[in-house]
Amino acid sequence: MSFLYEERAASSPAVDVVWATVDLTDGTYVASADARWDLVFTVHADTRRVLLSGPSSKPTPVPYLAGNHNLGVRFSSGTYFAHEPVATWRDRTDRLSMPSPGAFLLAGDLWPFPSVRLGATDVDRLVAALSAAGVVRHDDVVEAALDGGAARCSVRTVERHFARAVGIAPRRVRQIERAREAVARLQEGRSIADVAYRLGYADQAHLTRDLKRLTGHTPGRSRERGEPV
Repeated sequence: MSFLYEERAASSPAVDVVWATVDLTDGTYVASADARWDLVFTVHADTRRVLLSGPSSKPTPVPYLAGNHNLGVRFSSGTYFAHEPVATWRDRTDRLSMPSPGAFLLAGDLWPFPSVRLGATDVDRLVAALSAAGVVRHDDVVEAALDGGAARCSVRTVERHFARAVGIAPRRVRQIERAREAVARLQEGRSIADVAYRLGYADQAHLTRDLKRLTGHTPGRSRERGEPV
């Protein structure tokens, strides 16, 4: 792995995890499909950058540069940015405008660029402000459907909520969640056969096809890559 990685929990239920990296060399990281929104802040020497990524349905190559210090916010299932239709953000990453080194433009307003230190709390305050302003919202139906608790909702209702918050069909999102869980278990040292069986894959070949399609790596390579999912 050509970068140092750390993560922590966030104070907001809208956030799955806050992570930080320091890039040691130039390279390319293959980000797995995640069906979630991500906000990434980068500092390199005197240059600052903000990236907003919509839900991804496929692996995405992410180039990195030695000396980068990055802070990322991976939002939780059902959390979405409401300033534009999610369909326009599926598998899309944009660099947000920065009128000044200390502020970036999002949804027509200026927001403070946070510290990229993992222990700093200003990124938590930023998420709280985005939520209070209605830029970041949460869809409980999406979260419940992924947790198996949306039985009272019709299929059509669930699909409508996924279309609004994720822009990816529920079945595909569940496939993505399962693939990411498979990689996590493989990296814990569990056997390929056990992971395939426990997560309901038809066989090991099915697991291999899904991981290659959704994470860009085979099960064996997923176990050895030593990088976060």
